[in-house]
Amino acid sequence: MQSIITRKQNMKPHKTIRLVGLVTGLSGLAITIALNLIALFLLKKVAAVYFSEQWWTDWFPSYIVWLTFTIIGIASFCWRNRDDMKADA
Repeated sequence: MQSIITRKQNMKPHKTIRLVGLVTGLSGLAITIALNLIALFLLKKVAAVYFSEQWWTDWFPSYIVWLTFTIIGIASFCWRNRDDMKADA
């Protein structure tokens, strides 16, 4: 019984870390989209036009980075849920 309580107490920080990773990825992606739209509509930047030649060099790397963080955050939730289901069986 003691090992189960200890194990559940040790898992709490991991949930927080996973949540921070997911929120960070989604926040970064939302900020990137917002900045891209502001540059496109308010500042009329040519580089902000989606899929233009300048867009690929200026904006695409940012989208890839934040999308990667988001995917890692989602995967960590799915991976942990799968492990929790195995432990319960």
